[in-house]
Amino acid sequence: MDKEKVKTTLLEMNELISKLDPAIRESAFEVMIPYYFKDAPAKHKPQQTQPAVTQPQENPAPDNTDIGAFISSFEHDKPKDNVMLLVAWLYSNYGAYPIQAKEIKELGDACGLVTPGRADNTMRQAKRSGKALFNQQGKGWKLTVSGELYLKDTYNVVKGNKEIPKD
Repeated sequence: MDKEKVKTTLLEMNELISKLDPAIRESAFEVMIPYYFKDAPAKHKPQQTQPAVTQPQENPAPDNTDIGAFISSFEHDKPKDNVMLLVAWLYSNYGAYPIQAKEIKELGDACGLVTPGRADNTMRQAKRSGKALFNQQGKGWKLTVSGELYLKDTYNVVKGNKEIPKD
């Protein structure tokens, strides 16, 4: 292939590729090379990889490392639901431990979430399918097995294992 033919072909490819999303332009170029340059060197031919057969998750797991990103991935209108959202974030990072109402209040204030004045009452009364979600332990409220299952189903979180922060 002569220089002019290559130049013309590349300009034609560029015209097509420039209309694409910038994130896929490089990949698109690699895909187009064998179609435009039948005698292209082997290094430019697309790699034969087996396509990944993965089922897209209906609810992908939210990012639990950043509380802001975690909270923004859910929308709640009721303050009691915001308590459960904060508990879900704590659970996804630290696992099940006795959570104090003061901790929920401080975390909610830091994130700009509206929480009830008595988060302990919210946790005391929280039930799903007639089963309590929390048990009182000292001054805190610890998730029951039903509570853990509720958080996993509702917020798509897994039990964390980081060290619990000290006051």
